Amino acid sequence: MFLKKINNLGNTLLFRLTVLHTIAFTLLAIVSFAVFYYRIYSVTMERMDEELLEETEQHDALLADSGLAGIRSKMAEESEFEDPTEEFYRLLDFNGSVLFETDMRPWGSVDKTEVLARLAADDADPVFQTIVQPRGEFKARMISAVVGPGIILQIGETLEEADDYLEIFRRLFSILIIILIIVSVFIGWYLARRAVVDMEAVTLTAEEISNGSYDRRVKVTGQLKEIEKLSTTFNKMLDRIQILLRSMKEINDNIAHDLRSPLARIRGIAEMTLVSEKPVEEYRDMAVSTMEECDSLIDMINTMLDITEAEAGVNGAADEKFDLAALINEACELFRPVADEKRIKLDCHFPATLLFRGVRKKMQRVVTNLLENALKYTPEQGTVGISASVRNGEVVIVFKDNGIGISEKDLPHIFGRFYRCDRSRSQSGVGLGLSLAKAFAESMRGMILVTSSIDKGSTFTLKFAQ
Repeated sequence: MFLKKINNLGNTLLFRLTVLHTIAFTLLAIVSFAVFYYRIYSVTMERMDEELLEETEQHDALLADSGLAGIRSKMAEESEFEDPTEEFYRLLDFNGSVLFETDMRPWGSVDKTEVLARLAADDADPVFQTIVQPRGEFKARMISAVVGPGIILQIGETLEEADDYLEIFRRLFSILIIILIIVSVFIGWYLARRAVVDMEAVTLTAEEISNGSYDRRVKVTGQLKEIEKLSTTFNKMLDRIQILLRSMKEINDNIAHDLRSPLARIRGIAEMTLVSEKPVEEYRDMAVSTMEECDSLIDMINTMLDITEAEAGVNGAADEKFDLAALINEACELFRPVADEKRIKLDCHFPATLLFRGVRKKMQRVVTNLLENALKYTPEQGTVGISASVRNGEVVIVFKDNGIGISEKDLPHIFGRFYRCDRSRSQSGVGLGLSLAKAFAESMRGMILVTSSIDKGSTFTLKFAQ
């Protein structure tokens, strides 16, 4: 049981983020220590080299003033007060012969070959080397420099004091790094917890929605940018889903309410067929009527599904570029016989070519529905006009008629499904044409506007961004 809990903890995002933060912080601390340690070591070596160089210059001056005997005496005097394991002096000639040296036993055989070769050149700079005591625990720093004609001075000084200082620094850092790791664990846990809490809010909201709370949304304010973006996208997805659910509910309600009449008529036809025997021709007429009612039902259902899909933004066809002027001209020619029959003047004004990017079939149905409505609700000898143009970077299509018009109380509702004005009930239709036109127009990033006056006519305007 305990191992299972440990395994589950290791699989959590909170644990992994905390571990990653701790590892990153620890690596950063180690790198910082390495850089700082190297810098301290370099400064220590530079200072020791400066001290050795300064001491060499002093002996060079002493050699110039007191000669070889004077410098020997000085070295012998200094060596009496120094621990032979901490410092040594040696004088050589360019043949490698020792002219003088202090107690060299703790230092073993210090190599002279490389130094003699490097100092043989004229105006050679002093040579600094790091050597190791064969019997000691510490390294030493040695300088070799020419201090007189044919004379080389070597001074070696142990690095014990510097090593002790660096050892103290390493121990302090080890303690500090342990403390920093513990602190970084808590900081990493806190930061990871902040991120996970916001993600848990998204998860909690999703669980509430799955239990039926479709109005719940994730709070966006006061979160990390990434979580804020996730929350915003999640809320947009929920809005789309809610719109789709609402549309589906409306479809169910509409089916239950508005399909009663066609179904009742079909049932009435069937009952009349069964009540009494009739001639074959009457049965054929009843069958045709039944098929017509069925076709009407199918068309109504398909139209409602098209509206729902357009409003929800699903099952959208790909945009294409087509000639909108040609499409409008086809619609005008299609309905011209209807206009001529009612003696309605049909005025069509649009440019020879008007390229438009959108879904051709949707635009075709929008234009057809609006033009059909204009002709349907315009009395005989009336006028219906359709025009298309580009204004201020927008494609504008205007449908204008001088028909029966729409009252002010009906205007806000005309795009609702199955809504029909009182004055339009005498005409055929189910009240889905304008709903479909609006849904299709908005799915192509457009909008539809309407102005109307009773007995003066209506104007429907479509606007699409190019």
